[in-house]
Amino acid sequence: MIRGFEHPHATEPIEHSHWQGMPAVGAGLIAGVILLIVPHASPWERLTTFTPALMGRIVPAAWNLGTFVTVLFHLVLSLVYGVIISLAVSHIRQMAAVLTGGVVGLVLYLLNLGAVSLWFPAMRGNEISVIVTHAVFGLIAAGAYRGLLRRKVSA
Repeated sequence: MIRGFEHPHATEPIEHSHWQGMPAVGAGLIAGVILLIVPHASPWERLTTFTPALMGRIVPAAWNLGTFVTVLFHLVLSLVYGVIISLAVSHIRQMAAVLTGGVVGLVLYLLNLGAVSLWFPAMRGNEISVIVTHAVFGLIAAGAYRGLLRRKVSA
């Protein structure tokens, strides 16, 4: 045996059912930035990083929002989605949390579709890519949240 060697300690979240705000915000930002870099959750998509898109939906050029405002709206929406997803997975462990995040992303897509259909019909279209974007966002945000949780060392 190696002198002074200690086996690694298992780490657990500080409280299994306690939601943590900063990891939730971080998870939303991480997923939002990834989807800014890879729009529509696919590196093979025809969109580029500079295409104005909000959560996979292309912003109509007639709106003249500009890149900065579009990115700002995207990140704010990412923060909101990240908090919702983290609330949904705060009581779930590891891989089940990631899969649940994907499902919550799909539920958020349905809410998004309803809001867009009601208030912004010009943004509808290419729904398959938007569904994939929401599901991938949920997977990333849930995994990031679980990874960012403050932990304690088990004795």
